[in-house]
Amino acid sequence: MKIRQPIVTIHGAIGIAIGLLLTVISLTGSAIVFHQEVDRAINPSLMRVVPQGKLASLDQMIAPVQAAYPNFPLQSIRFPQTPNGSYQVTIKAQDGENLDTFVNPYTAKILGSRKWERSLMGFLYELHYKLALGQVGTAIVGATGLLFLLIVITGTMLWTGWRKLKSGFTVRTAAPLPLLSYDIHQVGGILSSTFLLILAVTGAMLSYFVLLFGLNQSPPVAKVLPPAKQPVALSELLRKADAAMPDGKTTYVVFDEAQPEKITVSKQLPHELLRFALSSVELNQYSGKVLKVNRVVEPPPMFKFMIAIGTLHFGLFGGIYTRILYVFIGLIPSVLLITGLVNWKRRRWLMARRESASQLLADETQSNRLS
Repeated sequence: MKIRQPIVTIHGAIGIAIGLLLTVISLTGSAIVFHQEVDRAINPSLMRVVPQGKLASLDQMIAPVQAAYPNFPLQSIRFPQTPNGSYQVTIKAQDGENLDTFVNPYTAKILGSRKWERSLMGFLYELHYKLALGQVGTAIVGATGLLFLLIVITGTMLWTGWRKLKSGFTVRTAAPLPLLSYDIHQVGGILSSTFLLILAVTGAMLSYFVLLFGLNQSPPVAKVLPPAKQPVALSELLRKADAAMPDGKTTYVVFDEAQPEKITVSKQLPHELLRFALSSVELNQYSGKVLKVNRVVEPPPMFKFMIAIGTLHFGLFGGIYTRILYVFIGLIPSVLLITGLVNWKRRRWLMARRESASQLLADETQSNRLS
């Protein structure tokens, strides 16, 4: 009993302190589990096309984008992964933000443009990963993950099923609201505890990696002007990249302002997931020379570790089934917060009643002594 009370206090205090933050992080996490599918569903005019047979060349595809934004440098080109998908050409806009322009791969017509951070899914991403507060928000999210880990551990220690298994999994549906809330809190908490532990640990670690990467980035260099000559056609560069890595599926073409002569063609090898594809071919876009072939068959240990963390955090280890499960797991912290507050209020009310009864008994005892 003496050990249990401090654990109850720690569990409740941390839960109340970070409850709102945890709710925002977990609900936005649920919302972005299927962010690509949802994004395509709510933006069909940008991301869906009708296959028409022959694809336009890469040069034909980016020509209208460069004509529409002649003074904005290209950042990247994302290739469609399905026959009915569109190209996404990202440029750096005048305000310094990235502007995504979507192009029909068959007709080479611009379908529309947007800034990712100002889209619905982009806004949810910003909230989930950094509370829309930049690096400070990332640090807060990481700290929240560590505190949530402590909540899950203390909640597991407080579970009544350790004393009597049946009571630990019982929900008294006909009981008054405070008791029903108590049962939902402990049963829901223990059933989801393993997944909540995974999300808390991996979320904190990912926040740490993002912060570390941001802090270790080199300071921005002065913009380097490209050579005063015409680059090789992108279609030809892509052909050279395919020849250098024929079994790799092209996913991105990335341009580098600091090294305007270089472009990087990102490749996905057959054994890789798209999200974690690491292979690439680097070329000089003015001479057409292949500079480097990065064929990553076995990722370095640090990358393997980060891929494992990401796979756990994003729910990719069980395919579609674990992703669906993660949508519901993300709702659990909100349920635990509500039921936890009900339990906390009930506990305060019971303590107040005990104190009042004790005071009344003390007053009566004192009165009897005086009489």
